[in-house]
Amino acid sequence: MTKQLIIFLLAGSLVLVPGSGGLLAQKGQGKMGGPGLGATPPPVTAKSSASTRDTVKAPVAASHTTGSSNLNASERLANNTSLSTRLQPLLPAGATVAAASAGFRNQGQFVAALHVSQNLNIPFDQLKAKLTGSNPESLGKAVHDLRPALARSAVKKDVHLAKRQADLDIDTARLASRISANPTLAARAQALLPAGTSLKTAAAGFENERQFLLAEHVSHDLNIPFAQLKAKVTGTDPVSFKQAVSALRPALGSSTIKSDLKVARQETKTDIQATGESAEGQKKIAARQQSASR
Repeated sequence: MTKQLIIFLLAGSLVLVPGSGGLLAQKGQGKMGGPGLGATPPPVTAKSSASTRDTVKAPVAASHTTGSSNLNASERLANNTSLSTRLQPLLPAGATVAAASAGFRNQGQFVAALHVSQNLNIPFDQLKAKLTGSNPESLGKAVHDLRPALARSAVKKDVHLAKRQADLDIDTARLASRISANPTLAARAQALLPAGTSLKTAAAGFENERQFLLAEHVSHDLNIPFAQLKAKVTGTDPVSFKQAVSALRPALGSSTIKSDLKVARQETKTDIQATGESAEGQKKIAARQQSASR
């Protein structure tokens, strides 16, 4: 064998050895090579909290039976007899609150729809079909479809009014429950009522504790029958306490009425403070009531 041939064979062996190592690596048998074409790559370690979150399953939403915040309109109203009773006169003849509220997202939407139906003389069934059908619309869009002659500005105003009225209905219905849940407040309120008068019945129709207690004190201090005073300040066309007292006690002068109301308001404030009720919360509800009555 010549020297040139030996050198040629030696060079060829150096070329083949790396190649064979590559082939072995592709079969997954190499010790130094990476994974071959047919091998399963190792799992990638997460590098950020974002990638980790992507692999975690989202928590299952709580059932509507375990949280009151997820209850639909019918379920909430079934547990709120005060509100159901207040809404019954707004329903079409023969309808029940349970059946009428079925399909609505929440009780606020349902109560606002009732007021829109009442205020604009829109058949409730037609309005409900627009709001809860297969392609549900907003309250404003539904009103525009059913009352196309109304200007958009008028529709917006009417919807806003109905929502304020719904807020008032819901706030009012909570009143009796809040009073009953506060023994001190319940005792003070009951003591001011005529004998045999139910606290729940007496409180129905008032927007908040402040208005209810004020009516009780005015009635008690001026010897005005509570039922008459209540009819004036919570009726279909409610008036201020000053107007109510003036109508029920016409012999009293304006300055006397003003002075008597000041005393009654101070007594009411004392009651609220003594029972731990939030004065700020009372002001918000009172402001909402005044806005809705405009």
